[in-house]
Amino acid sequence: MTSKNIMNILLTVPVGGTRDKYIPPHLMERFRALGNLTVNPHPRQYTRDELKVLLPDTDIVITHWGSTQYDEELLSCAPRLKLLAHCAGTVAHIASEEFYTRGIPVLSANSVMAKYVAEGALGYILAGLRGIPAYDRTMRAGGWQKGCPETHSLIGASVGLVGLGMVGRNLLDMLRPFACRVTVYDPYLPPDALDAWEFARPGALADAMRCDVVTVHAAQTPETYHMVNAGALAHMPDGALLVNTARGSLVDTEALIAEVQTGRIRCVLDVYEKEGVPQDSRLLACTDNVILQPHLAGMPSGAYMTEAILDDIGRFLAGEPMMLCVSHTQYLHMTQE
Repeated sequence: MTSKNIMNILLTVPVGGTRDKYIPPHLMERFRALGNLTVNPHPRQYTRDELKVLLPDTDIVITHWGSTQYDEELLSCAPRLKLLAHCAGTVAHIASEEFYTRGIPVLSANSVMAKYVAEGALGYILAGLRGIPAYDRTMRAGGWQKGCPETHSLIGASVGLVGLGMVGRNLLDMLRPFACRVTVYDPYLPPDALDAWEFARPGALADAMRCDVVTVHAAQTPETYHMVNAGALAHMPDGALLVNTARGSLVDTEALIAEVQTGRIRCVLDVYEKEGVPQDSRLLACTDNVILQPHLAGMPSGAYMTEAILDDIGRFLAGEPMMLCVSHTQYLHMTQE
C-alpha cells in the first residue's frame, strides 16, 4: 500500500456478463475510489493458484456468483485480509468457518436481494391464483374462455410459508394489505419471530401445506432436501398453489409432477433441481396449472446489491457499523450451493 490508510482491493468478478450487468462503469469507478483496485482480467474466475499469488497483498476481497471458496488454505495466504464483500446472496459456499475463527467480517447483499425475491414471489402468487398466463395464451389463440382455469384471490386466503428467512420476512410485509392468514413452518423460528405480523402464526410443515397458497423460502441444506415431498404435497387442498423461489432441491420434482398432472393443484416454479427444464419434461405438458420461470425472481436487484455493498465498504473504511454483516449463525443457515 502506498499509505497505511489506503486499502488494496481485489475484485474477483470475471470479465463479461455478471460484471457488465451488476458492476456497471459508474459503480466500477466507486470501487476504484475506495483504494488500490486490482480487477480480474479474465473471462473466468481466478484459479486457486492465482489467488495464492494475489492474496498476500490484499486487504479487501470482492466476490460475486461463482466465486471460489476462501477456505483455510487460501486464508493462510492472506495475512492482511480485513474484509470479504460478496455482491450477491448466500456466502455459504464462498466464505468459510475460518473467517469467523479469524474475526474477519463477511458482507453479503442477501438482505437486498431478498426484497426483490419476495416481490417476485408475490407476483408469481397473483399470476398463479388468477391463471394469467393461461388466459393470455387463450386470448392469443383467438379464444375468450372465462372460468378455465378457475381463478382465485389472494385477499383473505390462507398462506403457508415454508421457511422464513429474509425473503419470507419481506413477503410477510407485502402480504399485510391482503388480509391473509399465514402459517409459518420453520424449525429454527425464535419465539418472538412473528411478533411484527399479527396475522401470522407458527405451525408444523403439514399445517403450512394445508393452506390455499404454499410458498417455499427455506435454505438449501442437506436437511431441507426434498422437504416438500409426496407426503407434504398430499396435505395441499384441491386447487391450492405451490410457489418455489428458493431452490429446486427443496421440492421432490417427480412427486410434484405426479400431483400437477392430475390437475389437483397448481404451481409456479422459478427454480429447479437442475437449472433449466428439459424439453421432454412432463412439466411442459401441464400448461393450465403450471407456470415456469427461469430463476429470475431476484433479478431486478441487479446493481442495487453492488451499491449496498459499496456503501457498507465505505462504512468499514470510516470505522462505522456495517449493515450487511453475516453473523456466524446466519452463515450456518444460508443456502449451500
